[in-house]
Amino acid sequence: MLDQALRARVLVASDPRDLWIAGQLDTVDPWAQVAALGQARTRAPNEKLFVASLAMACSQSLQPLPADCDATDRLADWAIRDADNGVPVLLLADRARRRNNPEAMLAFLEEAVTRPRFDDYRDRGVVLLWEALSALPGTSEPAARAELAAAYGARQSYAAQQIEAMCRGEQRFSDSIRLACSTAGSAAAQRAASWPLRVAGARLAERTAAAGAAQTNAQTQLTNVQRRAFDCADAITQSSQSLESADASVRARAVSQWEARLARQAQVGEVAACEIKS
Repeated sequence: MLDQALRARVLVASDPRDLWIAGQLDTVDPWAQVAALGQARTRAPNEKLFVASLAMACSQSLQPLPADCDATDRLADWAIRDADNGVPVLLLADRARRRNNPEAMLAFLEEAVTRPRFDDYRDRGVVLLWEALSALPGTSEPAARAELAAAYGARQSYAAQQIEAMCRGEQRFSDSIRLACSTAGSAAAQRAASWPLRVAGARLAERTAAAGAAQTNAQTQLTNVQRRAFDCADAITQSSQSLESADASVRARAVSQWEARLARQAQVGEVAACEIKS
């Protein structure tokens, strides 16, 4: 019921947040999705979540290319407007690979390593979804709204999936590109804001590392990142189970804790928020 109510609301949206949500919910028609995200981006040009979301939507193989993607190179626009973020640069590297441009691929990989953070703004997106769900009229209790917001957020995994799949068939690449792939993956594993991005980077680094000590180090890094991600997720899962408690006071407390954690993650990143809590 909440999902249907939210879809009905954003179907006639004009607010940038609701337009962005419309783009997240419309996964059947990618052209309509891009149109909604493009409007959100136009109406709130300084919101990095909207810039990033439109860039990732435009990275799909669409024919004909939507006008919002054809008018501007959205990935390059994201990389320029988010100058300390390595995620758009890694996606530019992967696009160069698909276009069979190894020189550009290498340059983008090397640039990504120099950027101090890696963020796809997934947690910022969950905040907007939570705000919209909280504002819906009706008697549905906050615990159900929090669970739905979290479920929506779990779908936002495009960047992590692309990074993890980068540089496959690495035997086709030169030694310099394989090294750059591994180095860029390791940078993401160390500096990404979220666990999905860190795990994706660690897997990329492990898969493309040179045999010997480099591969051993990459395997150790992957194991450590996965362990830390599991520990953080396990603690959150135990807390989230309270959202389904039969006790209304327990559910209310769980919603308050979930909302506080979400706000913290959107501000400092999932990894940092987990470590602060611990």
